[in-house]
Amino acid sequence: MNKILLTVDGSDSSKKAAKKTADLAKTLKSEVTIITVANLKFDNVNLDNAEPYLSKEQMEELKEGNRKELFDRRKKTLDEVAEYFNEDELTLNKVVEYGDNVADVICNYAEDNDFDLIVLADKGEGEVKRFFLGSISGKVVRHAKVSVLIIK
Repeated sequence: MNKILLTVDGSDSSKKAAKKTADLAKTLKSEVTIITVANLKFDNVNLDNAEPYLSKEQMEELKEGNRKELFDRRKKTLDEVAEYFNEDELTLNKVVEYGDNVADVICNYAEDNDFDLIVLADKGEGEVKRFFLGSISGKVVRHAKVSVLIIK
């Protein structure tokens, strides 16, 4: 496993998944990318100064909206989780992606960037979002074209 994609949302479950992924990555000497996906249907806030984290196309799409608070919250999630990793021992990348279908964004990102493994928690941010969105982990398991590890 050379490349691991860890998905996080700030929940306690995703922090637990991050700890397990850090241990796995150190053992395997894998490159890790931590990704968080902002679901624009539920996160109606603004974005500013995000160029280091977003592609040019994403910046163009988001210029119309006011999403700074959303980006700041997602970046904070990435920074908190990154503390579980010793960047001296392995390569660590942090990515904020945007999309209405979180599972699709995760699966597409993993496939487009040749990841060997997707790691995510069995449950995420909250009951209400889960009710409306369905289980993101379940959707990723069903649709990913790479191996998926669910952390309970």
